Amino acid sequence: MALMISINRCETLAKRNGRLEALKVRNIPTPDNQQPFGDGDLNKIMDPDLYKATKNGDADKFIDALMEVSKSRRLALSQIFDQVTPSGNSLLHVAASSGKGDVIELILDHFPYLATQKNSTENTPLHVAVQDKIFNATEMVIERVTDSEIMYWQNKDGKSPLYLAAETAETEDLKILRLLLKHFARDEAYAVKTQGMSPVLAALEPGKSGILKEIVDQLPKLLRMRDENGGTPLHTAASIGNVEAVRFLLSKCSYLALQTDKNGSYPIHIACESGHVDTIPVLVEMWPDLVEIKNKEGQNILHVAAKAGNNKVVRYILECSNPDIKKLVNSKDVNGNTPLHLASMHNHCEVMRSLTKEKGIDLRLRNNDGLTALDVAMEFRSLSTINSALLGRAILIGAGVPQSEGQNILSRTEHIAGPSKACCPEWMRDQINTRLLVATLVASVTFTAGFTLPGGYNASNDRDPGTATMLQSRTFQLFVIFDTLAMYSSILAVVVLLGGHVDDFYRAERAYRKAGPLLLMAVTGMTVAFSAAIVVEVSKLTCLVNLVMCIGVPYIVMLIMYLLSIIFPISRTVMFLQSLY
Repeated sequence: MALMISINRCETLAKRNGRLEALKVRNIPTPDNQQPFGDGDLNKIMDPDLYKATKNGDADKFIDALMEVSKSRRLALSQIFDQVTPSGNSLLHVAASSGKGDVIELILDHFPYLATQKNSTENTPLHVAVQDKIFNATEMVIERVTDSEIMYWQNKDGKSPLYLAAETAETEDLKILRLLLKHFARDEAYAVKTQGMSPVLAALEPGKSGILKEIVDQLPKLLRMRDENGGTPLHTAASIGNVEAVRFLLSKCSYLALQTDKNGSYPIHIACESGHVDTIPVLVEMWPDLVEIKNKEGQNILHVAAKAGNNKVVRYILECSNPDIKKLVNSKDVNGNTPLHLASMHNHCEVMRSLTKEKGIDLRLRNNDGLTALDVAMEFRSLSTINSALLGRAILIGAGVPQSEGQNILSRTEHIAGPSKACCPEWMRDQINTRLLVATLVASVTFTAGFTLPGGYNASNDRDPGTATMLQSRTFQLFVIFDTLAMYSSILAVVVLLGGHVDDFYRAERAYRKAGPLLLMAVTGMTVAFSAAIVVEVSKLTCLVNLVMCIGVPYIVMLIMYLLSIIFPISRTVMFLQSLY
């Protein structure tokens, strides 16, 4: 029975091959029509009926469609096989995506060069078969193609067929992956030829431990393959926090933990920078000395975590019982910066709070420029971060970090930007414009409130015509005082900020600083004036007055506290309260 089936199949194949051979001699290309298709040539686009026949996979209908296209368009068979879809897919791309073996076999027998043709995303038919998980198409292309190098070819994303196999494989179905691994393993130079993204990287995602094991067991040399940043697979595993993959890679090659990338960072530095706490003890268990190892900038794991603002990692390191780790808090990098300096430099407030609470920290340490952590926090660069620069400064002052004598914002900016007339950065202009807008609005509101007094005015036939009806009320008098304070403070802030619209950074920064307390006084005065006006208007209803006071007083207290931290920036007590707030 099997013999009969085999005979019938051979007869069928012979018949199909005969039809194709006959079709090859029809419309033989001449010098006039054998030129390659141009970009605007409609004959370059694959016929829709031929596309459908190829996708359907019936070899006889596929040949019928070829004959019809050859007849209707008067094209030679070689020209028809040069046609592509709008996305650049050849007939073999289409057949490979559908997994129809008879059509794939015909194409590879008569036009094998299509196996090396790429579509618009630079995917070969092998890429397509692997990505669509078509095992028979993958097997036929690999076994029948003469150029074995196509296994290493990359698409536009830098992915080889093996990378796609690892990326799309599932633990319960590894046929395609194992097929490719078997062919890769036959080539002793696979590690040199494998370019772009390493297949190992595709297997580092959580839940792919079985796939990772298959790749590493078959192609162990890929463990040392570097990515574009010079990192090993262990760097990548540490960056995504895959603890299981980190353990496996270390078990295969523990020295991966001692390799650096182009930035001089070790895998443990990458784990700290990415905030993956669970990865750190796995690396330290293998190599205890990693806790003190430094990158090319002289930064240990606490430096890296503090600089990145990963407070979870910082707290883990500080709470560790290892005495060697405790020493890291006062360690300096090549620029003399401690972890607290780096956290202050990037204004990571939570990290600063954690570090300043550590018992063994020396808050007086200075970097190579002679700056304390507070001096660094006072630099104008800190003002452009997402956290409040004032909050970071408050944390440091509240903890007792000293400020160098004579060090201030102006001297710091001079140190960084050079001599006077430094160009005013765009963020400073935006800050000045924002404050100017707020000051103008406050001035407008308080000016209007001065002529629309609560309770109104005495009429012309009253005892004191034109005066306020509530003039004798102490709450009303409070309203007048604070409305006046808010009015003049906001106007003065407007004048100061207008003087900051210059190209000189130092003059702009000075105006920005001076306008801050004025604007906060104006906002506070407006708030108190509003509360007083509301109390005057509802004074006949005691319960409502009490409710208004309960709502307004806490907000006024917070405003005043914020105002005090601006006016008295060197007060440790005020800054401690501000950091708590």
